[in-house]
Amino acid sequence: MASGQSSDIKVILCTIAYRDRLLDYVLDVAADLGFAGVEVWGREPHISEQFDENRVHAVRRMTEQRGLTTPVLGSYLRFGTTNERIEDKIQLQDALHTARCLGTPLVRVWASDVGSAKANETVWKTTVQDIQEACEQAAKLGITFVAEMHGGTLADTAPTAQRLAEEVDSDNFRLNYQVATHTEKETPLERMQMVLPYIAHMHAQNYRTMTSEGEIERVALSEGAIDYAPLVRQLKKVGYNGCIAVEFSWAEGDEKRGALAADLAYLQSLIQGE
Repeated sequence: MASGQSSDIKVILCTIAYRDRLLDYVLDVAADLGFAGVEVWGREPHISEQFDENRVHAVRRMTEQRGLTTPVLGSYLRFGTTNERIEDKIQLQDALHTARCLGTPLVRVWASDVGSAKANETVWKTTVQDIQEACEQAAKLGITFVAEMHGGTLADTAPTAQRLAEEVDSDNFRLNYQVATHTEKETPLERMQMVLPYIAHMHAQNYRTMTSEGEIERVALSEGAIDYAPLVRQLKKVGYNGCIAVEFSWAEGDEKRGALAADLAYLQSLIQGE
């Protein structure tokens, strides 16, 4: 295993990077490459969306045996949905019990299924109320929800993510920062600065271009249109002590492991730099 990171910021691997492999394989990769831990993808074949105590304890044992932590559960728990399908519905109690047994303090969640530009006040009110009620239950277990800043949700832009956090107004509701796939409305740094007090987790990914036109092509974190250096400097400046998670690999097949290693090394160099 590579040497540990010297900063309070830890680099972890999202197991969704190997969504087609069993969890034990992904954990081996994460440990071998020197990641501090993993964000467990909240779907099969990595973990069940329904709480299974024996299985969750087995997952925790597997991670701990490899010297890994599990700071985040990558759940698909969604609040304020407008188009509910029973087969897509994740139960709050399943997510909470899974997180508790994993020993993870953060659960990634989603703020509705409507982009902020299309959401009316009813969607906002329902989503905020759902989150507040869930936070009350999560607080009893020491769990914090982190809403992903993602398209098609109320947290798709920095101003709306900030609004969401302010209206929920709960100590155990925060944001999972990630860059947008375009920069027409806000640069990555502007996006971060606006929601900085609420960031408790971060996903890292990069693209060849940052426009709303054309296909999105993933590239190495060090080589894309997004400069991660000022983002990491900003986090360090405010004493951020959470994780940066490498979410996807920009290469497949035999090159994937090397690509993940390169992204890890790049983020470590930024964290350890001045």
